[in-house]
Amino acid sequence: MTGLVLIAAIASGIVAVGGGAGWLFVRRRRHLASSDERQYSILEAVGDGMFIVSRDWRFTHVNEKAEALLHASADALVGKRVAHVLDALASDLLPEMRSAVENGLPVERTQYSKASDSWLEIRIQPASNGAVVYLRDVTARKRAEMLLSDSEHRLRLLLGQVPALLWTIDLDMRFTSLVGAGLVTQGFEGEDLSGQRFDKILSGGDSKATAIATIRRAFNGESARFETRHFERWLQHHVEPLRAGNGAILGAIGVALDITEMKETAEHFAHLARIDALTQLPNRLALEEMLDAGMDRARRTRRSLGILFVDVDRFKHVNDTLGHRTGDVLLREFATRLRTTIDTRGTVFRSGGDEFIAIIELSDTLSIPMIAVDIRAALAQPFYVSGRELHITASIGTSTFPDGAKSAEELITHADLAMYRAKQSGRNTIKSYDPASDTGALYRLRLEQDLHRAADRNELSLVFQPIVSLQDGRVVGAEALLRWFHSKYGEILPEQFIAIAEETGTIVGLSRWVLQRACEAAASIRNSGHADFRVAVNLSARDFYDGGLVATVRDALGSAGLPPAALDIEITESAVIHESALQTLEALRQMGVRIVVDDFGVAYSSLGYLKRLPVGAVKIDRAFLRDITTDAYDQAIVGAIVSLAQTLDLDVIAEGIETEQQLTFVRGLRIPSAQGYLFSRPTSLAKLTGLMGGRLTGAPAPR
Repeated sequence: MTGLVLIAAIASGIVAVGGGAGWLFVRRRRHLASSDERQYSILEAVGDGMFIVSRDWRFTHVNEKAEALLHASADALVGKRVAHVLDALASDLLPEMRSAVENGLPVERTQYSKASDSWLEIRIQPASNGAVVYLRDVTARKRAEMLLSDSEHRLRLLLGQVPALLWTIDLDMRFTSLVGAGLVTQGFEGEDLSGQRFDKILSGGDSKATAIATIRRAFNGESARFETRHFERWLQHHVEPLRAGNGAILGAIGVALDITEMKETAEHFAHLARIDALTQLPNRLALEEMLDAGMDRARRTRRSLGILFVDVDRFKHVNDTLGHRTGDVLLREFATRLRTTIDTRGTVFRSGGDEFIAIIELSDTLSIPMIAVDIRAALAQPFYVSGRELHITASIGTSTFPDGAKSAEELITHADLAMYRAKQSGRNTIKSYDPASDTGALYRLRLEQDLHRAADRNELSLVFQPIVSLQDGRVVGAEALLRWFHSKYGEILPEQFIAIAEETGTIVGLSRWVLQRACEAAASIRNSGHADFRVAVNLSARDFYDGGLVATVRDALGSAGLPPAALDIEITESAVIHESALQTLEALRQMGVRIVVDDFGVAYSSLGYLKRLPVGAVKIDRAFLRDITTDAYDQAIVGAIVSLAQTLDLDVIAEGIETEQQLTFVRGLRIPSAQGYLFSRPTSLAKLTGLMGGRLTGAPAPR
């Protein structure tokens, strides 16, 4: 026990008080004797509790601090035997007092006092005629030790359950401590790693070099994070400098968490991000990565790399006629056959939609034409999908590196252009990239790519061709027509970009754009005092395979504040023929939207089929009106269409009226409304608004 050492010379009546500097001798205090009060006050000055017992184990001296700890006064204790004192703190010490006196050796112990709820450090010092007992309150220190022990216990429990490590190393990078359940996951269960170098838990490679360099940063006073790998297990470390009390760096301390499962999950999702969900082939992202790596390898080895761009012929027709589910099954079967055909000679990717790309590392015994011929031979066999036998062909475009392209993007683009030329050549054929032949295809490809971003670049706009009442010449509606002004190529004709949009599926997004803005324009005109104005919007067959068409129309009407009766949806006969469109058409009709069959009479449907459809009006195609004043067949066809429409209580609109003679003829058939250049060319919303309330050229004067 540190502090004062007292030796009581009971026999001579002298008490010696000893410290580091020397000894102080004072007379023993007699019970209730006042003459020795000054000397006894020195005993009271001792910071610890102290009492003295004689050879017969009676209290002879008790200082004030001991009184508090024994819960009794000196008057009550002095003269009494220790064994008769009820406080366990005193009576329990009797065996230790005897041992100290008999052996001549001090006895030390730490004891909890329930009465005072405190911990005491006790030292029994033998004397010639008894013993001196020192009592020191160490409750604060003891509780701190208990808290520390509890914290260490909790930490051990935590580290025993969590796959983590807590480690310290010295400046030689040798472990001074290493604990935690991570020892088990890392394969070191039961192994003592103290004194072993840190790289004992590393398996080499880049992570080892990174770990060593990062720990040296901790030796320089920095904190850092790094990851290490030990065979199949990964640890993520957070490391700090390990400092002495004076701030000197002794090494490093780190906590490491086993992140193996997290790494495996991340790798799994990274794998999924590179796999096409439908066909389980690598996708476009994987293609770009592998193509870059393949081209680097080709540069180093001075070899060639080739790709084949394979597009399923008439896949849209399969989707449109047999449904998307059948189309998906066909794509899976197609992908399997393609992968089986190429086998180990290359890698097949699904680029998107019905397009596949194969990367081939070329050699003297392996060429692109050889692979392409094998693919065509494999596709010659029929596909059996959903109980149907399907004969499917493919158009194939090829390109090579470095002869036909200098970059990965260029290589894919050139193969795509060659594939497009194969389609133009009648499909089911193979074409290699040819700069002289593919200039037009490149222009089309750029239009295809730019059309996706045309709306975002504010390159799209609407014009409106007025629909005129043939009774009074008023503008009663307008057909909304989409225009594209390309930032580089200028105005792109509708017949160019609409065909591209139909083929690529971009038409669905364009239709939504047109619907929204056409409804807003119509609402603006109606709100300016023309409550009977209606707007017509053309939709394609592909729009009807978009499950959200009804919701799209409802949202466009709602956001513009336009009543459904003010909207005409124009569809072609070919779209109407498909049974799958009937339910959507009926839902639109029930909403209040009028369905108009555009270009009626030019498709392959029978006129009798018309009565099954929820149609409110038909538009007579301009092809029948162009020569109507001189062609008896056209006159008969138009007359039959008008008669059928009137019988079915359908409205009729004549389009393409360009001459007074045509106008006179259709007026004679009592067709209620018409549109065409005779009245107005397609115009802006501002000019259309200016035409409202007036009468257009070719219309009769009011009666």
